[in-house]
Amino acid sequence: MTSSSRSYSDRTLKILWGRSAGRCAVATCRVDVIIDATEHDPMVLIGDIAHVSGASDRGPRATSSMTKKERDEYENLIVLCKNCHTRLDGQKKTNTVEMIQKMKEEHEAWVRRSLPERGLSTTGWPLLALSGVQRINVQDAITALSPDFPNGKPVCFDVVSTKGWNNIEAELRSLVNSLFGDSDRFEFRLAVFPLAPVSSCIMLGYFLTNRPRVKLFQYHRDEQSWTWPDVPCPANELTEEGFPQDESKNDGDIAIKFELSAIVRDDAVADVAAPQATIGVSIPDPTTAWLKHPGQLVALGQLARSVFEKCLRTFPHAKIWHVFYAGPAPGAVLIGQQINPTMSPKIQLYEYQQGRTPAYQASVLLE
Repeated sequence: MTSSSRSYSDRTLKILWGRSAGRCAVATCRVDVIIDATEHDPMVLIGDIAHVSGASDRGPRATSSMTKKERDEYENLIVLCKNCHTRLDGQKKTNTVEMIQKMKEEHEAWVRRSLPERGLSTTGWPLLALSGVQRINVQDAITALSPDFPNGKPVCFDVVSTKGWNNIEAELRSLVNSLFGDSDRFEFRLAVFPLAPVSSCIMLGYFLTNRPRVKLFQYHRDEQSWTWPDVPCPANELTEEGFPQDESKNDGDIAIKFELSAIVRDDAVADVAAPQATIGVSIPDPTTAWLKHPGQLVALGQLARSVFEKCLRTFPHAKIWHVFYAGPAPGAVLIGQQINPTMSPKIQLYEYQQGRTPAYQASVLLE
């Protein structure tokens, strides 16, 4: 789960130690793992940088689809005292990836609430509001970003007023490039508030890639707020289905359905595509109330990346992937980030409209 000899970037270490306040992330412990230097002795570290998902394929809770770089990034690291570290590694069936990720998030939230002088970022976040029919109140977004803060003037991209999907694709790609500027994409970070058509959200994630650090927010309609509810992360109920046992030699297209807020009907898919196979990512009872916690996005991103990589292995000759997404906007951005633009075939995106024939209409072909 950890290795003292691993090389972490200075940025990763700065964020990890700052947001943990140098304390064990286990709520019943929270011991300070840094013993300050004295006049006669140096500082002593009595804690570890541990991995949420295993440091290697042989480690506890290993995720084979993760690269070495992803394993050693801030998102997959947690600060623990040596006792708690040993306990979590020794009881790996009880202490799942989701549980430890939730523990980390709750500890950092505690740091922000209880130690206001610690755990705060010293650098602002560029803020992007991606809007559709409903406009986004930027001040509400800034409030949700707190205790972090915007870096520069928030950027607003209005999908509805940008006529035609070809124009939307070109302008969104240009916007992402301008946001990056001359920055190192691995060092860049962005706070995204999406409330726009699915295709534009997936495109945004696709253009961003999974290199920068992206903080995603969900608009909670009942509360009319972008602030995440103060609730525990729900259990992970995401599943995948539809993969054959053997590699396909067929060069036919495949369909990939994401059913989080609604069912994607097979007959509606058949109206616009003739896939050799349909892969599904779903929860038992899709509902618009599914997304309540950012930890659910972490699980969705991991599964989506695994599914896309499995599609490449299982259907290596497929010419086009038809992606049908029914879910929250930030999930669409995240899924777009998991698509590898250098490895994947063409990706056909769709927009759904009830009562239209066909219900799905092709929007953008990513290539």
